[in-house]
Amino acid sequence: MNQKKIPLLHSLRFRLIGSVVTIEIIMLSLLVWNNISIIHTTHTDRLRDTAASMLQQISSTSANYMMAVDYATLEGYLSDIIGYKELLYIVVVDRDDKAVISLGDTPEQHWPETDLHPVQVDDGVYDVAEDIKVADLTMGRMLMGFSLSLMEDAISESRNRGITIAAIEIILTVIATVFIGLGLTRRLSVLAGAAAEVEAGDYSVTVPIETDDEVGRTAHAFNRMVSEIASRTRQLEQADKKTRNLFDENRMLVHASLVIQEEERKNLARELHDEMGQCLTAIQADAELIRDISQGKDERAVTSATAIMDVSSRVYDVVHSMMRRLRPTILDNLGLVEALRDEIEAWDSRHPETRCEFEYTGDIDHLDEHTNIMLYRVVQESLTNIGKHAAASRVQIRIDQQENQVQLVIEDNGKGVDLEDDANSKRLGLIGMRERVETIGGIFKIKSSPGTGFLINITVPMNTDKNKDNGATELV
Repeated sequence: MNQKKIPLLHSLRFRLIGSVVTIEIIMLSLLVWNNISIIHTTHTDRLRDTAASMLQQISSTSANYMMAVDYATLEGYLSDIIGYKELLYIVVVDRDDKAVISLGDTPEQHWPETDLHPVQVDDGVYDVAEDIKVADLTMGRMLMGFSLSLMEDAISESRNRGITIAAIEIILTVIATVFIGLGLTRRLSVLAGAAAEVEAGDYSVTVPIETDDEVGRTAHAFNRMVSEIASRTRQLEQADKKTRNLFDENRMLVHASLVIQEEERKNLARELHDEMGQCLTAIQADAELIRDISQGKDERAVTSATAIMDVSSRVYDVVHSMMRRLRPTILDNLGLVEALRDEIEAWDSRHPETRCEFEYTGDIDHLDEHTNIMLYRVVQESLTNIGKHAAASRVQIRIDQQENQVQLVIEDNGKGVDLEDDANSKRLGLIGMRERVETIGGIFKIKSSPGTGFLINITVPMNTDKNKDNGATELV
């Protein structure tokens, strides 16, 4: 699309460039202001160098007089120097820090501290000092004070001149800005107001196109942009709605799947207890009866019966362990605390090299069933992971019931994992834990890195039915 050529005098670009050039020419004069800094630096450096040079020269010359203890000649020599316009005082002290010569306006206090630089002086006097030495022998000290008034007067004069120039330039800049800006600010304000309305979510706004200069074309482009944003926003809202619906449906399916899974586990554990338990008990009783009857009559029968009893006992232990893994009856009968203690004790017996600590606060035995199952399964899966992969010597499990939520923290001092590696998430069952937590509206956080152990932090709202759709996951 061919663009219409804008007349030079009507071009906003021409006016902007002209204004910038004009202001730039004016601003060049502001270099005068830089003279203040230059003069300040020059004077301070001059005073510092002059003081250092005079101090070194006078101290060197005074050394011979101090060596000969010829204070009268030394005082005469220093009297000629004290007339220097910036020099306020000269004091010569011996090795006992006693003044032997004092000329000029000496300080009232007992020898002031030496100033490192004129800009650091706050009393108007630049105090310097140097040891008077002959070879490596210190004969005393030379103290001198220089007035900063001449330097400050020169700097003040430059500052006033610079401020005057700056004020003139600012006035000229303001005049140029006013004349040029009045023609732009009104239309630009309209654009800014329209942009604010778009930011607030109103995509029906349009900007009137009054001229064919850069501002007018900007307004035209702005209107096209807003129209495109409105179209894309509608598409994104529709896509977001579909995504949220799919996410909610997926969460409901996961929750239903977990509920069905727990119910199946519960039924299977009950069947194992009812069927296998009774059968194993009967086998145990029959084997014990055979052993007792055959005692002293048939040793082979006694041995076989004893073996049957041992095998049935081991099978019963295996079945009991399976029932605990599937659905611990203690969770339904005695509550979450006892179920976790039972699980931890069983885990401790299998991992004596690791010390597992469990503590809790609040009444966590009266949580709803879904929260109980979630907390129990997360602890169960975490202990399994620690036993298999962590090589930890200590595990801490804490459950805190607060006013509106329950927090579970599981932490070990093992070797940790790289959370950026997706294989670790799958291997450690973190995805399953996260789904369990999020289906009841909880927040699932994990923190780990190689060599730093592993931490799981879960927060679940107390009223889970109203917060099912608020789950979140965070990797730290």
